[in-house]
Amino acid sequence: MNIKRRPIFPVTVFILVLLVFGSTLSGRTEVSDPQDRPTDDIAFEEAQTAKLLGVPVQNFPAPQALKGFDELPSNALQFKFILTSRALSGPSPRVSYHERKIVTARAPDGSVYEAYCGYDNPEQIVPGHGFVSNFENRRQWYESHLGYGYMPEDVYIGKREAGRIKPTLFFRDVGSHTTAPHYLAIDNRGMVHLAVADVNISQGNRLDLYWVIGDPNTGRWNAAWLIDRRGFTSWSHPWSAAWGNKVHLIWDWCDVSIHKNAPGMGAFHVEWSPNGFGRKTRIFTSPVGELDAAVDPQSGLLVIVLAQDAGGVYVLSRSADGKWTRPSLLLARLSGLDGVSIEPTQNGSFIVRAGSEDTKEWLLRPER
Repeated sequence: MNIKRRPIFPVTVFILVLLVFGSTLSGRTEVSDPQDRPTDDIAFEEAQTAKLLGVPVQNFPAPQALKGFDELPSNALQFKFILTSRALSGPSPRVSYHERKIVTARAPDGSVYEAYCGYDNPEQIVPGHGFVSNFENRRQWYESHLGYGYMPEDVYIGKREAGRIKPTLFFRDVGSHTTAPHYLAIDNRGMVHLAVADVNISQGNRLDLYWVIGDPNTGRWNAAWLIDRRGFTSWSHPWSAAWGNKVHLIWDWCDVSIHKNAPGMGAFHVEWSPNGFGRKTRIFTSPVGELDAAVDPQSGLLVIVLAQDAGGVYVLSRSADGKWTRPSLLLARLSGLDGVSIEPTQNGSFIVRAGSEDTKEWLLRPER
């Protein structure tokens, strides 16, 4: 198998590419950057985000706050399952370092909403939406280079009409890591839940993980939280899904550029319900290269598949009432795969695929 690793570029070169081409791709040629560096970039971002969303940004509640998390319960049992190899029946998994511009979610009425991350491209977005994206209203401060300011990408959320998305909700500025920074879920009330893993090179590659809830019918955001904040971030990608009135958020956080063994790396989970947030839990304790998850629509069982960055594909689960199992190897012989995916199928089983090249597929049936 031809194993591909996520590319690593010198930070200075990456900054130059982002600054120059960010302006080029947005169709802007301005060489001036009107945003002065704020004295307190955290306070500036908090105020600017609240202004653009129309609601205050709340920090994840104490006692965990932004940096705390639980580990899996010591009495959690190992995830047990029956695995059956089968012929490939669907697409190969996307590799995490390949760009993902659009994520979709289905509303209770069956309609599909799409969240597009990018610039205001008339080939993708219906014009006349009224959402403003310019240098002056960036949510955070970015360094300029050779007089060029960085123009960050945005998220446009709406239904597709005649081949293009007609947005009714808008999130300004996802940061400078734009491979796969966002995910979308819709709860049983029809409310949109958007997760954004905002990593800004100009803030030392700091991660700010946002969770915002909005009404696609009114076009207004109703609530916003900052869920997690970390220092230098090599990569972080969110995943989310709704089951009834609850919404799951899973994300990974890794810093392998300098520390290699930075404390606190791994994959994490938190659940939201109308009563508030549950506790953040670290579900995997080493760097994650690939991650996907799925919820069984009948039982609410959440099954997560992830590929350890150093090799090995693992699966674990969380029941609808919050009971975790511990990660188990999917197959002992799998290592170094560059893509994983999972989707629910009939009778409480799941289809798991691994490898973006020479993809393998299995039917996974959790043991109750």
